Amino acid sequence: MTKRERVMAALGGREVDRIPLAFWMHNFATENSAGGLTAETLRLARTFDWDYLKPQSRAQCFAEMWGLAYRPSTERATPYTVTRHPARSAADLSRLTPVDHGAGALGEQLEALRAIRKALGADTPIVWTVFSPMMVVPFLLEGGRDQALQIGRSDPAALEAALDAIAQTLTAYVKACVDAGADGLFYATNLATRDLLRPEECRRFQRPYDRRVLDAAASAPFNIMHVCGAGAHFAEFADYPVAAFSWALAPGNPSLAEGHRRTGRAVMGGLPAKPEIGSMSPVEMGGRVGAAIADTGGRWLLLAPDCSITPDTPDVLLHAARQARDAA
Repeated sequence: MTKRERVMAALGGREVDRIPLAFWMHNFATENSAGGLTAETLRLARTFDWDYLKPQSRAQCFAEMWGLAYRPSTERATPYTVTRHPARSAADLSRLTPVDHGAGALGEQLEALRAIRKALGADTPIVWTVFSPMMVVPFLLEGGRDQALQIGRSDPAALEAALDAIAQTLTAYVKACVDAGADGLFYATNLATRDLLRPEECRRFQRPYDRRVLDAAASAPFNIMHVCGAGAHFAEFADYPVAAFSWALAPGNPSLAEGHRRTGRAVMGGLPAKPEIGSMSPVEMGGRVGAAIADTGGRWLLLAPDCSITPDTPDVLLHAARQARDAA
């Protein structure tokens, strides 16, 4: 099979010659420009020959569109440093308006996507990272997640105004991503867990805005819903219109097989993420590959980490995952 044939067969639960595999990680020193992100993505593609690619856009790029400022890192494994948050209060959030998705940091991301697609050709599926509007809001606030949740409970209209502005911008952006060569979105949220959002808050602050963004990419065949963290409100997302679901195999979350049973869609995961992966051995990595395949019977499965991996993960671990997959 070609890479595209292999991935699309796995998404449809059909037999594959080998199970699709990919990892992703930040390189904090190279992700600060379109050229840097492109070069690092292509380096990883050449080194590991993964079946699909999730280029690791910098996490702050969405918030940059509304004024987040930061000092870039010059080291691969050291994150950026925020120098200015654009919002301090509910009133600041209520004043957010949609911005031009083709300019600034998002325009830069589109430039990288076009360059990566051109260099790779048509065969390698690419999924492009987009954060849920509810995930973007904490990046804007000095008080981060805690303040975002407090505003949602004390002044929900202010939070909803911000979510609407972000969703309008991202709806236009994801259409441009598909036009630029993305096969789908890696659509992520990290607040939809039992220790953060309540189920009814997911329905108010996640679902309406998530659906607007995902519906804008409905023509893409490889959209993924990623719910980050332990104790995820999995049931709140199980009916989302995506081809695959991604989540951590953490306490309170379903197994891969249970996730497929509950959604009827492909599952992406089974492999360790940060920080666990940094202390693993190649033998342990091989065991995780085998366990994921055994749990699913090798159908409806794309092997991937629970979330991004440690930037300085030894190459030997990533090669071990492929060797175990090929031997299965």
